[in-house]
Amino acid sequence: MSSFYSTLARLAVRRTKTLAVVWLVILIVAGIGASRLEKQLKVGGFSLPGTEFHTASDILADDLRISSDRSAVVVYTSPTLRVTDKQYADAVQKSLARLAKLDSVTKVESFYDPGLPPFVSEDNRTTYALVTLRGSENDLQSATPEMREVVQAPPLETHLVGNAAVNFDVQEASAQDLVKVERFTLPLVALLLVLVFGSVVAASVPLVLGAVSVAVALAFVYLLALVSDVSIFALNIGTMIGLGLAIDFSLIMVSRFREELKEAPLEVALEQTLQTAGRSITFSGITLGLTMTVLALFPVMVIRSVALAIAVVAAVSVLTGLLLLPVALVLLHRHLDRWNLRARLPFLSRSGGQGWHRTIGLVMRRPVGSIAVALAVLALLALPSAWMTVRGVTVDVLPASTESRHAVDLVRDEFGQGELAPIFVVVQSPTDGGIWTPKVLEGVLDLHEKMRLDPRVDHVHSLATLVPNPSKQYMASLSPATIETSPDRTRIAKRLSALEGRQRTTALVVYPKTGPTDPETEQLLLDLRSHAKEWAPGLQSMSVLIGGEPAQHRDFLDVVYDQFPILLLLSLLVTYVVLMVFFHSLILPLVAIVLNLISLLVSFGALVIVFQWGIGDRLLGFESLGAVGGYTPVILFSVLFGLSTDYQVFLLTRVREQMRRGLSNEDAIAAGLEQTAGIITAAALVMLVVFGSFAFTGVLVIKEIGVGLAVAVLVDATLVRVVLVPATMKLLGRWNWWMPSALDRYIPEIDEGGFEPRPATPPATA
Repeated sequence: MSSFYSTLARLAVRRTKTLAVVWLVILIVAGIGASRLEKQLKVGGFSLPGTEFHTASDILADDLRISSDRSAVVVYTSPTLRVTDKQYADAVQKSLARLAKLDSVTKVESFYDPGLPPFVSEDNRTTYALVTLRGSENDLQSATPEMREVVQAPPLETHLVGNAAVNFDVQEASAQDLVKVERFTLPLVALLLVLVFGSVVAASVPLVLGAVSVAVALAFVYLLALVSDVSIFALNIGTMIGLGLAIDFSLIMVSRFREELKEAPLEVALEQTLQTAGRSITFSGITLGLTMTVLALFPVMVIRSVALAIAVVAAVSVLTGLLLLPVALVLLHRHLDRWNLRARLPFLSRSGGQGWHRTIGLVMRRPVGSIAVALAVLALLALPSAWMTVRGVTVDVLPASTESRHAVDLVRDEFGQGELAPIFVVVQSPTDGGIWTPKVLEGVLDLHEKMRLDPRVDHVHSLATLVPNPSKQYMASLSPATIETSPDRTRIAKRLSALEGRQRTTALVVYPKTGPTDPETEQLLLDLRSHAKEWAPGLQSMSVLIGGEPAQHRDFLDVVYDQFPILLLLSLLVTYVVLMVFFHSLILPLVAIVLNLISLLVSFGALVIVFQWGIGDRLLGFESLGAVGGYTPVILFSVLFGLSTDYQVFLLTRVREQMRRGLSNEDAIAAGLEQTAGIITAAALVMLVVFGSFAFTGVLVIKEIGVGLAVAVLVDATLVRVVLVPATMKLLGRWNWWMPSALDRYIPEIDEGGFEPRPATPPATA
């Protein structure tokens, strides 16, 4: 391994110009790929094959031409005209006629045609049309602007919403958020780096490395998107992690290089830097990349693609740190202190070493008390995580100013919270024509009445709504022939039952009083799945499936959290093995995992406080939805484990380095901490700015991840690394580096060769 880093150092020194040209070409090519990424990304991916929702959706689409995930709603409203006015009616009908001509539209239903009275608001000024679509999610998303243009119906206010439209708006909002973050974050990060290094030139190196790393990583993600589905969230989250990680790595490398350059010639200093800091970032990146690879086993597009994007970002950050950064350091090593501000700004010259010395000394003298105080504070911060609840990701994650959010809010206000997210009860017979048997029709009536009287239900549509107050005798007499004697009944029945063909399917459409992710709606869904046949004995021989948007959210979360424990254990195992190999210890990796879990729980606690309880939500520009996004905890878990390992590796590398130079365990811990505490804090501040900036974005999912990461990094770099790590290492003593002899022969010890023989000076006693 030593020869590997030595080779990299020699190449950077002796082939500087050649490597610089190569990287310039790579950057140009990567920029082209990264610029094309956004158009290849997808939103959605919540319909999972094998779930009850997915099966119900397929039956609805095939037998009744109803789609709960390939559909749109066109909302029309006017402050002056009524739905029944001729001008209003003409405008809507012309609008829908144009829409019906599009290739992606298979069916349009409205108050006017075929005539559906429930689609009109109580004040008679708002109506909506249901549009059934065909095509892939990506194609329908791309067609959204055209569809919105086609349905315009002046003088009416018109909005189009649906899964594809929401996906389009999420993509647009995410792209806008990314521009805002880049515009305001980079100057703040630049200022922080100048304050840390005291030099404009030295501060520019991490920024350049961060920009190149993000561009190259996004280019690789573009290639990935050409062969598989990649979520739009991979763009923002990948950029967030990539920028933070690359700057973090370069901050560690540049600091070490400046330190080594004072003691040795250029090539030796660079080799020493790569052997130490380079080794640290290598194993940090490997740990994060492997953890993300485990997460990529999730059968959920949004989680899988984000995990793969972060794995790519981690790999690219390591490559640029080992292959590009040394070239930049060779080119700029004579100028790293140019435009030094410390001469002009005296406060930049004040060393924080004495402060760290006192803090570390106090912790090392009273390790038990330090651990107790730190754990008490962290437990208090983590306590709210015990009350965490998760919810499906709906249109509510969008800013209120977007068209989709505005349209949904309008319909909710005029028609009710559950109007656009009904529960579909799909009844399918095993035999042709089976839905028209008297027993089954009586079962439909029983279930209809049960739902109609349920306080959680606003209204119900089924074959039992063909006439007011139908009797069991009337229901038993229904058939396609009797229904088709009345145009009005035919119009309603065709929406809910198969009047032709195999005649195996009918549906009840249940409109809850609450939204699709509300606990009341979810309980109604679960009750239907558990008791539908019990409430309607006539359906015992039928297949009864519960679908609709509420079912989609529930099934998505079930799939994610049923498999999460297994992947969690795999992630922990990967982290443990990598750290065990790196530190050649059984104990230190275990301590690292426990401390990472503590940081994670604090992060979850912050999510509950802000996003579930709504404390401080107005400051971040949103209104709490009463729960945390369904996949936010899963993504945070994996990302934070990788990022926390970054600081752990950097810190313990320095500690082990001091022990190899002859210091005792306690002195090595103190010396290692004093050498790294300032850099860890600076790196954490940079990460805090990068992640914290995403807390002010418009898309709620990105906001949650930004807040969670920022809080975890802040805690990890302060109480965890500065208090808990030295205190636990002091108490463990020689057990820190324990490796049983039975395993010692099988676990390779990574050589840290290349150190100068100069002895380290033990830190003064505090």
